[in-house]
Formats: sequence, C-alpha cells, structure tokens
Amino acid sequence: MQQRSVMILYPSVVSKLFSDEKSYLRELDVYKAGLPHIPKLISSGKADVMGEEYWYLSFKRIQGKSYLQQKSFSAQSLAQAITEFHLASMDKDKCLCHIDNQPQNILQAGSDFYFVDFSKSRIDYPEVDVSHLLLFWADEFCYMTFIDLASAFLGNYQKHITLDSQRWQKSLEANIKGFDQPQAEHGKSVVHSDSRDQNRDWLFQIV
Repeated sequence: MQQRSVMILYPSVVSKLFSDEKSYLRELDVYKAGLPHIPKLISSGKADVMGEEYWYLSFKRIQGKSYLQQKSFSAQSLAQAITEFHLASMDKDKCLCHIDNQPQNILQAGSDFYFVDFSKSRIDYPEVDVSHLLLFWADEFCYMTFIDLASAFLGNYQKHITLDSQRWQKSLEANIKGFDQPQAEHGKSVVHSDSRDQNRDWLFQIV
C-alpha cells in the first residue's frame, strides 16, 4: 500500500491519519516527548475510517499561520524557539532535527512559534536543521533583507548552541543538493529571490 497521510482539521484539534506504521511511530515519539513548541498531543492509536484502518494522531490545533505569511516576524524569537527545541533533546553534539522545516511547518500564533509535521524528523547535527531552514530564506528574500534576518537568527542561536564550521559546510552542500534536485527534475524553479546564489554564498562564509 502506498504510504500516505491525511490531515483532518477541526476547530480546536488536528487529526493526522497514517497508512504507514513507521511514519506514525516516528511522529508519535516526537509528540509524546513533550518538547517545547510542539502542539499538545491529545490522543493516538488505530481507527477505522470508511472501511480502512489507519494509525492516527490528534493534537491541539494552533490558531496561527506560516510565519512567512505574517506581516513581519522576529528572526531572534524564531531562533530562540528552535534553540529551545534543539536543547530539549541534545545529547553530545546531536539533537532531534525537524528536517522538513519549510515555512508551512512553522506556525506563528501571536509571538509564539510552533513546529508541525515530523514525518522526516531524525536525530542529527543541529547544523543540518539550521542550514535547511536558512536555505528557504535564501530562496525567499533579497540580499540585504536576507543577511539582516539570517544574521539576527544565527547571532541569537549561537548564544546557546555553537555551530561547527566543518559540519555547517557539509550540511549546506547536502541540503542545497536536496533543494535543487526536485526543481531540476521538474524542469522549473520556485525561487522567489534574484539573490539566491549570493545569499547561499553568504551562508557558506558566515559560520
């Protein structure tokens, strides 16, 4: 059976249905850990939905939207939220990384940030997660806006977690390949910023 998940939205609850037990258990582990900035888990288990059996997670619905859809957001505050998320699971040099930290999976409600969708999460170096996040910004913003936001983010994050330069370079290279491959396969680009390459070069130099 093809692995897939389905989101069902209710006024105060989100239910996510899984056809694949492995994906379900990966996300369940994250929600059960009670990490900072994760919506509260309400229930989990198996359910019959219109004659088909699914694993499910139900968690509190965040009344917010993607942080990049807001009129403005604080890069320092987002850095603080991600720092707290990483530190809560830090063991030696590794922590739980969101990995799929595209803008739609980081919700802002008031001044608070919440992380959702952990289907790709894994224990890895924080450099992997942070560089992946900032590559979305490199695609989104013009050069001066990008360096203002990224500098503010990295400055606050590294007050608590120091990024290793060699791991940073390797993580950036690997994540750039991941970013560019889907675009190349579909013969199109989804880049919003004319400064993308300049922004990426800056990232290689800053850590």
